[in-house]
Amino acid sequence: MTFRRFSLAAGAVLFSIAHAGSNACDTWVAMRDQTTCGYTIHAKNSDRPTFGCQPLVYNAAKQWPAGSQIDLVRTKIPQARQTYATLGSSPYWSWGYEEGINEHSVAIGNEAIWTKVLADEKAAHKTGKGPRFGPNGMDLVRLGLERGKTARESLDAIARIVEKHGQFGSASPTRGTLGGYHNSFIIADPNEAWVLETTGNHWVAKRIEKGATSISNGVSLGTDIDLKSSNVIGHAIARGWWPEGKDAEFHFQHAYSPGTKKDDPVRLSVHGRAACSRRMLAEKPGKVDVRWMMNIARCRQIGLNITASSAVAVLPHTDAELPVYWWCPSTPMASCYVPFFIHGSGPPKIVSTAGTHGSVVEMPSKTKRDKFSDKSYWWLFRDLADKVRADKKTRGPIVRKAFDALEKEFQAGLGQVVKAAAKLRKSGQRDKASVILDTYTADCVKKVIAQVNALRTQFSDKKADKKPAKGFRDVVGPKQ
Repeated sequence: MTFRRFSLAAGAVLFSIAHAGSNACDTWVAMRDQTTCGYTIHAKNSDRPTFGCQPLVYNAAKQWPAGSQIDLVRTKIPQARQTYATLGSSPYWSWGYEEGINEHSVAIGNEAIWTKVLADEKAAHKTGKGPRFGPNGMDLVRLGLERGKTARESLDAIARIVEKHGQFGSASPTRGTLGGYHNSFIIADPNEAWVLETTGNHWVAKRIEKGATSISNGVSLGTDIDLKSSNVIGHAIARGWWPEGKDAEFHFQHAYSPGTKKDDPVRLSVHGRAACSRRMLAEKPGKVDVRWMMNIARCRQIGLNITASSAVAVLPHTDAELPVYWWCPSTPMASCYVPFFIHGSGPPKIVSTAGTHGSVVEMPSKTKRDKFSDKSYWWLFRDLADKVRADKKTRGPIVRKAFDALEKEFQAGLGQVVKAAAKLRKSGQRDKASVILDTYTADCVKKVIAQVNALRTQFSDKKADKKPAKGFRDVVGPKQ
């Protein structure tokens, strides 16, 4: 997708969203029957504050002593005895990931959602009787990846944690509890995907084996649920949100969504953006590929201000191939996807480096804004996005021509590299396979850095627009 073309259907949706005045995160998935490669493809756009640096980090598999705990700053939870290797896009202040993949080809992305339970929690918190702080959505993404060999196992892990520990508290840097939200997820593996929606200690889930779907920042599941927590209906009845005796007709969205008006800007944005990617997925039934998923990521954007990272995960169901994690920092429209590998030893150092603040797990309400550093891959692209925003009409096409060419080059060379690494892994030579994958990624990153710096120099003749741009999680959600 370039600055010059996009589907008419998607364009119409984006026009209405742009005039709604709100932005949102998005996650979408195409199952094996919908893709040209015959593999599941999972994707996510992460919309965060404009200073919300997201290094791409790798955490190796590890065995833990009995009784170990994870310190998430605002709460502690028991550690699993075994955690799997993960690769994820991690906000500079957070333990968790906005999106990520694990060594068993499970990919997860999460969405902020606002619910009636959240309104209850915030009201109770104001009186000093609120719930205890729990893991945030990004923590839950990483926890699910560390604990699941399949999408279902990851779902079960997240569900257990939510039931026991909840999810109350801020998840937005420099903001207090008003920056908190509940979470929905798309959890995918090579064979199936699950939409999991949570509210406080409650949750529901829907299994997806065929087709494609998308979620945004709103409750989307209704009666079409396959799994649920034990008291999700009972709690809704007790609070007067669902009529007693109507358990068989239970509709999660109707029971738990806050009462926003149909023309509410946030509601329009949420449903419009989810519809946008669903329409684009439907444009290519059985022919969705990596490039089209990248197109969706770029077409879903309103401007160049709000997206902090984007990923497209290819999840093969055969050991003749390996999962590929296409990831780009900052806004996809002014960025370049590079193939990263969970079966490598981790991204190049510059990719895993934050700005001047550094990567430190801390309370988001107390963290300071991260700032530009030329040692940070993410910040190089954030700076480029600001320069493009100063003159989008002229600079946008220049950026896309340069990065589109690199992405196609990387994709053309990928097949041979992946097959060679898969063959080595199958013969037990995992270290050699890792070197092949690391080398390919490092070469791609090196070319991208050279290009992004050349473009930053080319555009340095004009002062970038310094007017602050608000992303979705810079603002409070729907009034509750």
